[in-house]
Amino acid sequence: MEHPFNKKTGTDHMSGLVIIICFALLANTGLVVAGEEGEEIDWHIVAQNKKLSEKDIKVLEKNGILVTNQAYKQIFEPYLKGTEPFFITSDSLLNAYHVLYEESVLRLEEANANKLPEILRSIHKNLSTVDKKCKGGPELLAAAKKRAVIIIATALRLVDESLRTGDKKLDAIIEQQVKNIVEAKKKWEMPAWLGKPDRTFLGLDYSRYKPRGFYTRSEKLERHFRAVAWLQSIPFRVSKDEELVSVLMLGSCIPRSRFADHINKTVEYENFFRGYQMLIGSGDDWDLITAADEAGSGLRLDLSGDDLANVRRELNEKASKYGEGPQINDQLRFAPDDPNATAEANFRIISAYRTPDGILFHRTTDLRKFERLLPNGLEVCTALGSAFARERLTYKNKAQLLKTIDEAKSLFSGDSLYFGYLECLAALLDEPEKDAPSFMKNAAWQAKSCNTALGGWAQLRHTWALQAKQTVHYAGITMPPKGFVEPEPEFYSRMALLAERTGGILERTHVFEMDYSEKAAMLMEAADLLERTGTRENLNKEIDRVGEEKFKDLKFGFMIMHHVMGRGDRDDLRKPARKLREIAKELRKGKLPQESHLQWILKESQIDLKSLWESLGEISRRLEMLAHKQLRGEDWNEQDERFITSYGARIAKIMLYGGNAYLSPNDDAPRVVDVYANPYIPKGYLHVGIARPRAIYVLYPRQGNRILCKGAVLPYYEFGRDGRLTDAEWKKLLDSDERPAVPEWVKPLICEGGIIKPRLGRDH
Repeated sequence: MEHPFNKKTGTDHMSGLVIIICFALLANTGLVVAGEEGEEIDWHIVAQNKKLSEKDIKVLEKNGILVTNQAYKQIFEPYLKGTEPFFITSDSLLNAYHVLYEESVLRLEEANANKLPEILRSIHKNLSTVDKKCKGGPELLAAAKKRAVIIIATALRLVDESLRTGDKKLDAIIEQQVKNIVEAKKKWEMPAWLGKPDRTFLGLDYSRYKPRGFYTRSEKLERHFRAVAWLQSIPFRVSKDEELVSVLMLGSCIPRSRFADHINKTVEYENFFRGYQMLIGSGDDWDLITAADEAGSGLRLDLSGDDLANVRRELNEKASKYGEGPQINDQLRFAPDDPNATAEANFRIISAYRTPDGILFHRTTDLRKFERLLPNGLEVCTALGSAFARERLTYKNKAQLLKTIDEAKSLFSGDSLYFGYLECLAALLDEPEKDAPSFMKNAAWQAKSCNTALGGWAQLRHTWALQAKQTVHYAGITMPPKGFVEPEPEFYSRMALLAERTGGILERTHVFEMDYSEKAAMLMEAADLLERTGTRENLNKEIDRVGEEKFKDLKFGFMIMHHVMGRGDRDDLRKPARKLREIAKELRKGKLPQESHLQWILKESQIDLKSLWESLGEISRRLEMLAHKQLRGEDWNEQDERFITSYGARIAKIMLYGGNAYLSPNDDAPRVVDVYANPYIPKGYLHVGIARPRAIYVLYPRQGNRILCKGAVLPYYEFGRDGRLTDAEWKKLLDSDERPAVPEWVKPLICEGGIIKPRLGRDH
């Protein structure tokens, strides 16, 4: 019998059916094989068998990759079985890593959840005697201790509902805090016991206490999450006396000396507060271990001396010199005035950990530089080297955004596992290998790589939902500038011209030339007073009897007197009186004293009106420029900001308050004048005047928002009087119950209470 093998074709005469079956199977795989004559199976047919649409097939043809809508419960499922060859993705490996990684961290956190109650009880117990070695400042010590007790007891109540302090008022405060924390509503407020809100701390965001991530797996983990998040959220600012003393108290509850005989306990505390440094990195704020180091062995503070100031100075130097200040803002607050600062130096009982992406997001959404409400994950990929992400980031000032990201690239290198993980992701985002398939060089694959990297990064942040410090946007959609100007550029232009013209006219009257006749008169009057009183003791008695206000015009004379008095002149003022008369006589002749220091005093005391008029013109021109800038929606630059913040001092100088005299100005702003007289009718003298300046608040629109800003106006009055008023009488009238009302047309601008006698120096 003939053997059924065909030598020519290398096939079996009986194998036709087998070949057909094989081709059918191969068609279901997507493999490309050679036919009998070297033909290939068309992948289009395989794709059609996979139920891909014609459009999908075209995309697949173009890009070489396609993500379909077929879903699996776990990423490993398509690798369990199938008729197709596998394509193992980096996504699958990353996902596997994270499942194992998160389970490992979960166990660490379960162990920490068991340790936390004991640590809190120990601190709470030690707080009772923490201030026994401190001196002075009893009110400050009491307030700081109360703050510490509330914070620790609240955390302890979150993990142990049975805790009670024994103080009904404190327990009520703690109960309310626990209620708000557990509810974790989307609200923010500043509890009264934490103090009044200010720019650096506006309140607590209670939504941050909502358990997330794997912490929802058990009640114990939920409690642990809330307690740790609470301890991470309360700042102890170095600049605030009560907060600084409070954290030093807390730190002194866990000094090394307390566990000198228990090395294991010391290590346990260290591991609890800083145990994740090798996993994530360093804490972003100083923690309780740092506070313990600062407090030393037993807290010894003399609050009546310089102890607290010295601690503060050393901490600020430490933050400045070694860059230990926070780099991520997680508080509801306004941005610091320092454009390079994130927040003031502060402590947290437990510090959340600093991540490079957290710092990056803080910088790219810093409303002092950007108008961005939210960051974009592509920023992370850009920092890790993705050209694709770099190209697709969008922002109106993209160059500035990319520059900020580039400046942050160095942050993505470090020793912890977190950095090692990011280095892995970076490998997916760089240029493909030289021999890689062509599809890995197109935009579709680059998009897939970014998707993979960000998916992995999201899983990493999920693991550290509690421990990684979250970036919080500064208060307000955008940081208000230092101020606004009334947007009337034409007015400022005209004022500048007026100042220049006025100065020119006055200069021609020789009013700017030095004239010491007034100073000479002051010296003569001072000499009369010295001769009349005779001794320094009698002089002081006379000033006390009459009042210092009467002698304010003689201050110049007293200043000269001080410089001409000898050692024995205190008991006999006739000699310095004679010297003052001699100087006065020379001044009337236009001659200055020979002594250089007296010449300096005279020149400094003479107001240089010419330069002040020039300054007024310069200020007006600057305001004109700022008004134009403001109307065009441009931001202030650094010089503009400095001008705005110094504006008050600048105009004070023009108003003849030299040096720092503006810190204690005279109460003489009210002015009045009669402008019309009809003596035949009652109250026939028409007066117009101004009262003391009043604050004006303006909601200024900026970038879609309204910003509350504050200035001052001079209220206008217009009224009839039986007689003519002087300024002194007008001021007295304003401070009485008979003060006239402002005109009716002004009243819509005035607050509900109207303009009444002010409480000077206070907002009202």
